[in-house]
Amino acid sequence: MFTTHRLQRTAAALAAALLLALFAGCAEQGLNAPDPDPQPQDRAPALPDADRLGIDLSFFQDGQDKAIGQQNFFNAYLRAVIVSATTQLVLTPPVSAFALALHTVPTLQPDGSWIWVYTYVRGDEEAQVRLRGVIRGNEVDWALRVTVPGEDIVDELWFDGTTRDDGDTGDWTFYDFNLPGDPAAASVHWQDDADGHELALEVLHGPDAGDSLTFTEAGASNRIDYVDAGADGVWFIRWNESDGTGSLRVPDYRNGQE
Repeated sequence: MFTTHRLQRTAAALAAALLLALFAGCAEQGLNAPDPDPQPQDRAPALPDADRLGIDLSFFQDGQDKAIGQQNFFNAYLRAVIVSATTQLVLTPPVSAFALALHTVPTLQPDGSWIWVYTYVRGDEEAQVRLRGVIRGNEVDWALRVTVPGEDIVDELWFDGTTRDDGDTGDWTFYDFNLPGDPAAASVHWQDDADGHELALEVLHGPDAGDSLTFTEAGASNRIDYVDAGADGVWFIRWNESDGTGSLRVPDYRNGQE
């Protein structure tokens, strides 16, 4: 990452997987094993809080004045801004589409699953969304399919995955149904527990497959890690909100030294 060119490529790959597929035409702890088969439930599964799929970079926003006189902070600040913008670009469309289910009444199906049906609007375009949730013991399996009127997109699987701990932990996989075979193109993982918060994005398909971006918050300690699979490199920004200390290691700054 933290070279701008490489990060832009990763952002483009993630965005293509999570966003363009829709409008291209225009830590599990102490849990019991999930039940092997879904059973009818009298209550719909809990929808995960969309805020869990975000990152907190207020440390850099609140400390912008430091960037004027401190070169190290300035470099970390610029890269953190890019990370924030990239994450918003990648996650806002699918998270927004999923969050709309909060305002929709689901219906219980004979097989025990719950179905939400609603419309997702993005600019001048809109998509019909069909979200399916199945409770399996302590887990919920999700699948979100879309139909775009006027396009060759009918009941296509945009993403699926599993949530646990009432949505505190989850994994989603995104598919590019514009490519043959509808390959898995990207994934997102999040986890909130007593140890902190983690959000990770990974490219699964294409020339940047294996590249990943991870944000970790553990108390006052925070870090952003970027894995460049092609170069077998791991680059990072670390900071401590309590005392203001931090460090970074990126290939295009101080010869890659921390």
